[in-house]
Amino acid sequence: MSFERRLGSSRRFLGLSTVLFVLVLPGYRAEALSSETLKSVVSVLPVWPGRAQGGAGAPPGVAPEGTGIALRNGVVATAWHVVEQAQRIDVRLSDGRILPAQLIGQDAQTDIALLEVAADVPPFDMAPRPDLADPVCIIGNAWGLGLSVTCGVGSALDVTDAGFNEVEHFVQTYAAANPGASGGALVDAEGRLVGMVSAIFASDGDGNIGVNFAVSSTLLLRVVDALIETGTVTYPDPGWRLAIADRAQLAIRAAPVVRATDPGGAAAQAGVRAQDLVVAVGEQRVRTPRDVVAALALLPEGTPSVDVTVERAGQEMIVALALQAPAPSVDAEPEVLGDCPHPEAVCRMRQAVFPISSFDPVGSATRIGPNLLVTNRHVVGDRPDAVVYSPTGPLGGRVISSGYQGDLALIAVEGLPADGLVAGLDGSFLDADETFAIGADVARQEVRVFDPGAVIAPPAEDAEFGRIHVTAFMQPGVSGGALVDSAGRLIGISVGGGEGRYEAIPLQDVRALLDGRADQNADATSPRLGSAFAECATLM
Repeated sequence: MSFERRLGSSRRFLGLSTVLFVLVLPGYRAEALSSETLKSVVSVLPVWPGRAQGGAGAPPGVAPEGTGIALRNGVVATAWHVVEQAQRIDVRLSDGRILPAQLIGQDAQTDIALLEVAADVPPFDMAPRPDLADPVCIIGNAWGLGLSVTCGVGSALDVTDAGFNEVEHFVQTYAAANPGASGGALVDAEGRLVGMVSAIFASDGDGNIGVNFAVSSTLLLRVVDALIETGTVTYPDPGWRLAIADRAQLAIRAAPVVRATDPGGAAAQAGVRAQDLVVAVGEQRVRTPRDVVAALALLPEGTPSVDVTVERAGQEMIVALALQAPAPSVDAEPEVLGDCPHPEAVCRMRQAVFPISSFDPVGSATRIGPNLLVTNRHVVGDRPDAVVYSPTGPLGGRVISSGYQGDLALIAVEGLPADGLVAGLDGSFLDADETFAIGADVARQEVRVFDPGAVIAPPAEDAEFGRIHVTAFMQPGVSGGALVDSAGRLIGISVGGGEGRYEAIPLQDVRALLDGRADQNADATSPRLGSAFAECATLM
């Protein structure tokens, strides 16, 4: 399983571009929508550098195109990734007129942008919160062919962990979403707005599997209101580090655990302590750290405080979290580096992780030598080479043969930063208090540190290629990245997982991989394994 997000264009990642093809699925047969509903939707025609503009005669699916929805008089919302590269933006109205549009605001954390259009485009009415399995339809500029409608049902609500945006509150649907639909409308049976189309999961063959996402109208309006009023969007930062609870706790109650609080921060001042469980934010029950991020993000801009329910030693209590908290104490030792809200040593390890492209279009690799990277074998598959995306540009990498037969592979590459960090192989997961996955984030187009967690199980003693089981968050693109402890020491190579349980390969396997270079059968073993991984991916 892979994931895609760029429905308004080809997928982009640090210079990488692959075209998304989507299979249309049978949809739920909803009541007919009024043609008046389409008047609130426009086709977005950005001019990207070196690309033809949609609507100018290019074949369907070639030019970058998207969709937009009217929320205020003369104000249209769309997906930020549709217009992020645009040198100019036009919109095509439902009656066929093409008019210029002006970008007036954007929020990369939610992938939302606002356009101003000098036209009378009627704004959408907002739908009430949908129920599961309510009929919904997507209105979008599929393949640049003009506005069309696909229908299904609301498959899931309050989705916060799809892994596309830093802040997520999605409505999931199996209504088919095609290239050009980003920024389109998800509407109910009466044509009222449920959300704005943003992203999909897809198979490795880029086919639609009916798992599509729209930003909820609640989050959409919260962001749009802030952009219109102030031009920026700010999200509360309580000054805590949250993680998924360990396996024993999850058997009792699912709730994120507080790993640490910043001295002088809002959480510390409210009396929140390390090891507390965060049960609810306001009236919203939360089960994961991403649920907490979403619940706080949904609060209107400038909300002074919110009640947070925490559990301590089996007892619940409600604390008032001041969202306009004073800055942390100047005497506190700094724990963050730039835009990375984690221990400094952990954040610095980003230097040792690189996005790569090979059999898997987007993966990660961890630097373990001046010119040597390690990644997952399934990332390179049967390919003899890989593209490594460095700070100075793409570099060519060569897969090195090894007699090791697990899910790891070595990549030799020249031109990596001479002063860059190289991960050591002397760390141990046995001593790890917290674990952090570091890898490529497709949505943010950067290497980042993801939400921390704990070790919940060591590799099975009788397993030849046993794995470390952790609650540190991972998402597609992280495979081959680093798993580190709170001191920034490498303790494993990330693989992936889900539902609060993720896996990494221990360093003993990395050492075995290095030793396997001297195996007399290395040149035969590597291509055999690569072909097997590629065949497995094809069958899946």
